[in-house]
Amino acid sequence: ERAKFLYSAGFFLTVSPESMMTVAKHAAETGKYYMINLAAPFVCQFFKDPLMELFPYVDFIFGNESEARAFAQVQGWEVEDTKVIAVKLAALPKASGTHKR
Repeated sequence: ERAKFLYSAGFFLTVSPESMMTVAKHAAETGKYYMINLAAPFVCQFFKDPLMELFPYVDFIFGNESEARAFAQVQGWEVEDTKVIAVKLAALPKASGTHKR
């Protein structure tokens, strides 16, 4: 309860997306920061739906170039430039206006 920053590895989407959503909603409701990493290209590809359900609650997103490109490809963005992908990720809708992404 005292934590201000909550972090989860994206790999957790493969076993319990419900748990991630519970923590993410708690963060949004209490003004905390919720952070995730994209974990691996296959998470972006095969767990797209739970990842996108979680995204409105994510304040910080971590990922490397291959993960970012996999995310963009799955979203149909047709872009390879990771700087452009980062801007598009940051612009995705948020559930709470408490923190900018």
